[in-house]
Amino acid sequence: MILPHRRKRDNLLPWLQLAVDVVTIQLILRLSYWLRFLSPYFDSPRGVPDLPVYLGAFNFVTLIVVFFLRFYGLYRPARVFTYTDETMRVAKATSVSVIVLMALTFFMRDFTYSRTFLVMIGVFMALAIAAARLLLGLGVMLIDRYRGSCRNILLAGYNENAKKLIHYYRRHPRFGSRVAGILDDALPKGSECEGVPVVGRMDEMAAFLQPEHQVHEVVLCLQGLPNEAVLKIIYECEKKLVAFRWAADIFGLIAAKMSISHFGGVPLLSFLDSPLGDWENRFLKRAMDMSLSAMALLSLSPLFLILALLIRRDSPGPVFYRQERIGEDGRRFMLLKFRTMLLDAESQTGPVWARADDPRRTKLGSFLRENNLDELPQLWNVLKGDMSLVGPRPERPFFVSQFREDVPRYMARHSIRSGITGWAQVNGLRGNTSIEERTRYDLYYIENWSLFFDIKILFMTLLARQNAY
Repeated sequence: MILPHRRKRDNLLPWLQLAVDVVTIQLILRLSYWLRFLSPYFDSPRGVPDLPVYLGAFNFVTLIVVFFLRFYGLYRPARVFTYTDETMRVAKATSVSVIVLMALTFFMRDFTYSRTFLVMIGVFMALAIAAARLLLGLGVMLIDRYRGSCRNILLAGYNENAKKLIHYYRRHPRFGSRVAGILDDALPKGSECEGVPVVGRMDEMAAFLQPEHQVHEVVLCLQGLPNEAVLKIIYECEKKLVAFRWAADIFGLIAAKMSISHFGGVPLLSFLDSPLGDWENRFLKRAMDMSLSAMALLSLSPLFLILALLIRRDSPGPVFYRQERIGEDGRRFMLLKFRTMLLDAESQTGPVWARADDPRRTKLGSFLRENNLDELPQLWNVLKGDMSLVGPRPERPFFVSQFREDVPRYMARHSIRSGITGWAQVNGLRGNTSIEERTRYDLYYIENWSLFFDIKILFMTLLARQNAY
């Protein structure tokens, strides 16, 4: 049975979040009014506006912001977000709120609201609400530990998915969940996997769902079970009021996020759309690509000139190397790089992967590759719109035609713009490495994209040297 205080905690948390958000919004509105109109930091050529008029609008502003916070799923007890994801959703909600408020002010001719004030409250509210929710999450986490109301998870089967879940819940203690035990027929009882005890075999499931074990959720990670065995586990969980979840790759697919839609009463399972399916996310990513690539091209132009002179001096041939690649939606484009190999390097071998100590490289080319400098001209591809700063690396048509037949879901990598760097590359999966594993990392990036994730990958790229040949 689910512990009563755990159920109360889950039901109370959204109301606590709502109360904290409302108080934070009201405080920020008043602080912004003082900062904009009464502090010495801003001029008010039209004089200080009537405070009661602004105060009368504060409750309406609060309703608008809370509405969009709810729209972005921030009051759903069943959906606990990582702090990064929660912060991104808060930023989106406050940004949309400010846009809506600005639009509404055009219809209010009887009073002119300060546009600077509206922008100010948008920035301050995003920061303050995110910070307040972080503090609330830390407080709830401490209370959970004190009261012993952690959500205990029992893993049915141990494999790579089970290992990932164990590490995931450890990295995110604000979820208030922990993997308490593992059931597996192939592991000895009493042993440990990633610090979690193996408590028994699969056929002992019913015994571990008894109230004294305080199991709140069962996650079935074991693959290949007959339908009857799976249904038995589900029924046992329902009888004991224990939540049941099933690992995402039950069909042996390289996938993570799935969704269920209902058409004519028929449930249909499909892959969940990437966050980049939303127009506002694509706009934010493209805006970052254009601004950063333009600034980088301008600031690095002296380095471009120096490298061009060194390449011409190092070996005969052009400075730049152009190669056809497959990008978003299967479109072809010409990728631009600094030349690092001898002329006609593939005349004898045909298209092949680069490898360590590749004899085709020039002396300078080895240095450029090891330090990722050969990729810099792709900033022009980013500015043109062929590529993004971060995304799955584009491959040549020759290799794509092979991988699309041999690697499950390989072409799903092409649902977004290709990148100069990516989640796979900063984890050492570049050059002649596993395409299956690289595809898995690329799909994870696509399904879990956020602006902060892009920034993290860009910083990691500065230190990425593994398999750079």
